[in-house]
Amino acid sequence: MLKLRFRPANDDSGAVLVTVVIVMLIGFVIAASVAASVMFVVKDNYSNRGRTQAFIAAESGRDVAVAAITAGCSATTFTGTDPIYSTTIYSTNGNQPTSSSDAGVAVGCPTSATRYVVIKSTGTGPNGATVTTDSVYPWQVTYSQQPGGVVTYFSGGFTAGVTHYTGDLVLRDGDFGCNVSGTLDGDLYVLSGNVSFSKACTVNGDIWSSGNVTNNSQQVTVTGNVTTNGYASFTANGGTKIGKNISAKGQVTLSNQGSDVGTVGGAVTSRNSVNIGTNWTVAGLVTPNSGTDPVFDPKLDWLKAATKWIDLDNTGWGTKYSATNVCDLIKNNPNPTITSLLEASGSRLVFDFTSCNLGNGNESVTVALGNVNLARDAVFIVKPTTALTANLTGTIAGGNGTKQLLFIHSDASRAYTNGEPVPNCGNGNQNDTFNASGTFTGDVRVMYYTPCGMTGTATASFSGQLYANDTTHLHANAYTCQSMSWSPAFDQLGCKIKGAGGVAEGSQVQRLGDLVYQTEK
Repeated sequence: MLKLRFRPANDDSGAVLVTVVIVMLIGFVIAASVAASVMFVVKDNYSNRGRTQAFIAAESGRDVAVAAITAGCSATTFTGTDPIYSTTIYSTNGNQPTSSSDAGVAVGCPTSATRYVVIKSTGTGPNGATVTTDSVYPWQVTYSQQPGGVVTYFSGGFTAGVTHYTGDLVLRDGDFGCNVSGTLDGDLYVLSGNVSFSKACTVNGDIWSSGNVTNNSQQVTVTGNVTTNGYASFTANGGTKIGKNISAKGQVTLSNQGSDVGTVGGAVTSRNSVNIGTNWTVAGLVTPNSGTDPVFDPKLDWLKAATKWIDLDNTGWGTKYSATNVCDLIKNNPNPTITSLLEASGSRLVFDFTSCNLGNGNESVTVALGNVNLARDAVFIVKPTTALTANLTGTIAGGNGTKQLLFIHSDASRAYTNGEPVPNCGNGNQNDTFNASGTFTGDVRVMYYTPCGMTGTATASFSGQLYANDTTHLHANAYTCQSMSWSPAFDQLGCKIKGAGGVAEGSQVQRLGDLVYQTEK
């Protein structure tokens, strides 16, 4: 008999089979996705590895070019096979470029007129990937004994804020005015302005001026020569003394005033007229209408080139302090202290505060030193937007040998103006501050560099370098210029224009600076 069997309505064995099939399909999709992702990552890693190897090859080519430039730059193109690279040297006398294709950038080795070097290097990885870098370096052209602490740049004019200044003084821009009873032990060079003297002002050296040289007061003393492309005018009042010769392109006037006798120890020569009062005695020949211009040695144009402003920032100083957070050193109750680091023997210290966000409103950095026995040199660097204050209030002892303390307010730009570097203050033209009320023992040399104005009071006698845009508001009793150096940031900054150790005997130094910009593609 035929028997029919019916599956109960709640029998789900078929649904289970369907579920298994669906789960298998989902697993397959996930496995396929994972496999595709793994393949993608493997392929991407392979590509990244190729670009990394290409980048390393490009930098190898760049390093070969850097070494070639340092060795004298006898070629401009270089190739390598292991790793594979192709490298070319470019140069420009314009402002900082961003690549080898910028306007004014051309293939060629750097010269004394060069400002920046660009090294273009293309590296190739084993898989054929390529990376091209454009590396930009400043080309530094200086003198082995460049005038520095002779205050080689002022903006608009200068009135001596230092009662007793030892070292040659070069004023590149504006007029020179001497304070009452001020003394300059050195030669005075005024490259584009006039010279005027107040009562009892003394220059123990020569005067070289592009403009007029005058005194409308009394008791002025110049122990050397007076050479000017303008006119010269002195009164006899107070016994004015010119130790050697007066040579002028314009008129020379030696006038009577009071009953004192003025003296000229040498000759008086002018391409114009000469008028000499009866209260004057002149030891040498008097030659009016000479028909020749005064002779400048060195020439003012050469001197202006030799005393160009030096752009300093936070590059080229060497290994920076990193043992602790450098920004903590200028906060309250630091540990360690700057003093303890200065007193510990070791290599020179580079305190770079340019990354510090101080949150103190006006973004000022103050370095305060009381009593300290210097065991090594140190430089303190702040960013362009910051105001820098150095307070030296205690006894700064040098110990054995020369010790250097440098305070550097970074110049805001290396761009040229009218064909030469100029100071660029980045903090809104606030004055930086230098105070020195303590004492200095041993051979301690202090350098204060700022593209801004400088203010403060130095009752202590100190030595070193003042390199500033304007020191009109700095009041100091006695400052003695001393040679200082910190290579490769700068070579020796000297104190004499002529004579032993002077810039006239120095040689020109050309070299590659630190990398300042690089693009990769």
